[in-house]
Amino acid sequence: MDRNPAVNGKQGRKPNVRWGYWALLAVILAGSASAYLAWWSNFNSMRPEFAVAEPFSIHEKTKARTVLLWSESVLASPLDGAVHYPQGVEPVRVSKGETVAEVISGNRKAVIRAPQSGYFLPGLDGLEGKWNFSDLWPGDGQLPAVSKFRRIGEGSRVGRGDPVGKILPQPQELRAIAYVDADEAVRRQIGNGILRFSLAGERPQRATVRAVQDFGPKVKAYLSLPVFPLWIAVSREREFEFFQGEKKGIVLPESAILQKEGKLGVFAFVSGKLEYLPVLGQPLPGSRFLVTNGLRAGDLVLSRAEAGAERKVLLW
Repeated sequence: MDRNPAVNGKQGRKPNVRWGYWALLAVILAGSASAYLAWWSNFNSMRPEFAVAEPFSIHEKTKARTVLLWSESVLASPLDGAVHYPQGVEPVRVSKGETVAEVISGNRKAVIRAPQSGYFLPGLDGLEGKWNFSDLWPGDGQLPAVSKFRRIGEGSRVGRGDPVGKILPQPQELRAIAYVDADEAVRRQIGNGILRFSLAGERPQRATVRAVQDFGPKVKAYLSLPVFPLWIAVSREREFEFFQGEKKGIVLPESAILQKEGKLGVFAFVSGKLEYLPVLGQPLPGSRFLVTNGLRAGDLVLSRAEAGAERKVLLW
């Protein structure tokens, strides 16, 4: 048994001093790390991130309801009975003399063949024989509404003389009529005898201008289209995109644009200094902005305009 209380007291204090030292060291390290991280975060927030102004151009487009014209002939049943379609009930390309429909009545069967090569459509829209250029072209009135194409079902009952479908001879020229917004670029195209357009997101194509009626802000254009795809034949109207002028400029992140006193501007790096420059332009998809006036290709622009506005930028 140890009878020296002084020795026991000193030995008891040593672990406490050691733990206190490590605790103090941990507090100092944590404080230093926190201060460094705060400084680094502030430093990073003040470091400029620049975007390089890159040349960019867009083709302006205008959408227009467009009605289509083609030659067609209705095929009729020679007897009463049930109609069958050996090639199915979807539009199909056929050759002259190819079987397009059969009408069965008891022991009798009538075979209906294509009178010429073309597209066979097993149905009608009710405008056959009524949809004519001579009715659509005159005047500046709204283009008439179209009717929906209705398929004749497999096995449907038809009477003698009833339609079983129609044939659109091929090859033939697909024609179109549309009211097009007429800016200078559109008028230049018309002067050259063409109009550039796209359909259903496809690549741009050129239509030949057959005739034009000028109604000021719009022109009524009669066109010949370069192709006549099968899928387009089920409707007499489509929405076309007509190409207008080309707009050129500089593309930047949308975050680089600052609205100040009702005007747009950017912070650009000019002669070693950050300067606010007014610009003109328009937003683009994908959080981008097209600058059409105020910058040149290759200019360095602050990616986050708010940082420049708040003077939170260090240039080194």
